[in-house]
Amino acid sequence: MKELARFKRWANSHRSGRGLLCHFYTVEGKKQKQYYTKPDYAYFNIFSNSPDWIIKGTTGHGISSERGKVSSVPCLNCYKVDDAFYDGLETLVEEGNQKYELGLILDKSALKRVFKVVDVRPWDHKDSRPPPPECWKYDISAKKTALYPFNYCGVVRIRIPNSSLYDMPIAVIPGDAIMGMLLREEGYDDKVLAELLSQKWEDHLADFQPFPLL
Repeated sequence: MKELARFKRWANSHRSGRGLLCHFYTVEGKKQKQYYTKPDYAYFNIFSNSPDWIIKGTTGHGISSERGKVSSVPCLNCYKVDDAFYDGLETLVEEGNQKYELGLILDKSALKRVFKVVDVRPWDHKDSRPPPPECWKYDISAKKTALYPFNYCGVVRIRIPNSSLYDMPIAVIPGDAIMGMLLREEGYDDKVLAELLSQKWEDHLADFQPFPLL
């Protein structure tokens, strides 16, 4: 719990005015959802010398339309880092983690300068369902139970534009938008990580913080 307390203190001091988000990379399972990104991509980015972080958007997020169609808007899913997120992390630490490999902590205000960032809203069953291009902006609360222990967290989606080459939803997150990482405690070595990241973010490491608490 010591590392969790350190993360909460750090996040509370940094989220004011900018907002912090967490995008998880998870171990692949039989029922893996497409918005759970494989950890291979995270480690590729860590070992790369580039200060940017390469991401890929996936489609089908949110609710279905009136005719049962899903959104074709490529997105990256994140959780808001707030009290509900802290509660989810505490539950994860207490019950044991077999799923989450790495959490990338992002500066929401910096992302909004590059991408369209939307706070996902719960869909009210009294309203008409939106058309497919707008479905990614809504979720049905009852279906978030699969996200346990983060099912009460606020969800934020980042719309990933298609690249000009091959029209694929692949983009880069600027290095200065990356604030920290939640890492596996097992096998963690702060000196080795610092050496790796110094090659990526030489001018940014003073602001960056790793937290081995998964």
